Amino acid sequence: MEKSDYKGQDGLVITPRPLIIKGNDGEPLLRKTIQYDFLQALFSDTTQCFTEPTLQAPNNKVNFSTLYRKALIASNKMTGSQRIKMEQFPEFGLVMAQVCLLVNIGRINTTLAFYPDMRTALRYYHSIPSLQRDETTRQHMYDAARMKTVLKGCTGNESPPASTPAEILSRQASGTIPACNPVTALFTFTAHSTTITKDHYRECEFMDLFLPTPISSVARARALLWLLYRYLEDSKGPNPFQDPAAKSPKYAPPLPRFSMEEMEQENVDSPEEIEYGRKMLQYRIEFLNKTEAEYAQDAAKGKVDPNANPRGQKAMKKKAAIGRAVQEELAAMDTQSNLSRDTSPVPAVVDPAVAAAQAAVTAVPPA
Repeated sequence: MEKSDYKGQDGLVITPRPLIIKGNDGEPLLRKTIQYDFLQALFSDTTQCFTEPTLQAPNNKVNFSTLYRKALIASNKMTGSQRIKMEQFPEFGLVMAQVCLLVNIGRINTTLAFYPDMRTALRYYHSIPSLQRDETTRQHMYDAARMKTVLKGCTGNESPPASTPAEILSRQASGTIPACNPVTALFTFTAHSTTITKDHYRECEFMDLFLPTPISSVARARALLWLLYRYLEDSKGPNPFQDPAAKSPKYAPPLPRFSMEEMEQENVDSPEEIEYGRKMLQYRIEFLNKTEAEYAQDAAKGKVDPNANPRGQKAMKKKAAIGRAVQEELAAMDTQSNLSRDTSPVPAVVDPAVAAAQAAVTAVPPA
């Protein structure tokens, strides 16, 4: 077993996977990549069991979606205009919260941006067709770097912010409810994912909840809500997301695996989403080609210093070349699964008996 591997509670050997979504500039992030069905199950749960600190008891219990959005709105790094948009346009507020959660757990890094006319070489444009359904979500989304700043502003509201799962539980035991806000909790769970897995998850690694995995989206969402309730609200009493047949309250609800055929039935993009992704990819490629041509013309006329920011110029040329290659590749593709390529493989889970048998064969010296 590799040093990076570990055994789950049921003895299965689990190999951690790359977390960050990767793709060429312009490629859309489709439902499978962002795990759209998981996000929908998580944010559509109606269980009002989380304590919202800005509300007065006994009317201070809200569902996870409201709790998370209010945490973002309360961030000391959220601008007034964006705060108003999140409050006045519920659909925009929901999409903003869902993408922020992907940044919160490290699935999206700070190089992602949503503006196809962006010229900087340090950011990469990606549309998210399933979430950008109207002009508000297409025109007014923060880039991921700004979202990360807003998230850090949420933790700044707590002094000092909890840094370990044990600290969160300690606050809860001292009577602080909620023990922290959900943004801080998710940062902490992600930073200590190995500990969270060993303490609470039997069938998979904690971070697998957010990745393409042969476990239903609803089951994964419930397992995350269970964890959040346990740490934010009550680690000893009944948990509204607990499996009624559970023998131990310490472990998350079951996460039974399903077949690859069943997995393919989730996160299916609509034809309109596929078309929007292709349209924005084409727009981005044309923009990069135009930018490259304009720079070449200005350079030929002596309007730009050829030695100014050479790394940025090379990066833009490289993006344009990659965009043309992607365009040619996609021209020969007909299936939606090939439009956006998620580099996260299905988790490698090996039965320990099989692994032991393979190791024994390998250890036998040749005759």
